[in-house]
Amino acid sequence: MDITYEWLYENYAEQLQTEFTEYEEKAIDQISHSAALTDSARLKLVDFLADHRFRCGVESFALGVQLGLRLTMDFWRELPESTVS
Repeated sequence: MDITYEWLYENYAEQLQTEFTEYEEKAIDQISHSAALTDSARLKLVDFLADHRFRCGVESFALGVQLGLRLTMDFWRELPESTVS
């Protein structure tokens, strides 16, 4: 991971991911208790939700970085080579 992206992730996204994880765990506990899920079904639910949180988090982070680059294009007058497709 690029050092800039790593810094951005550690200073912005990582804390949000932790908060989402805590919220997710509470929601899963409530759902699994009210639906009387088996341990196997609960594990599948946890895996499913964690997978979606991870995928959406990564995509949102990447889109945020792209948006930031585009917003600063006027400053640079052009996109850096690594972002040109």
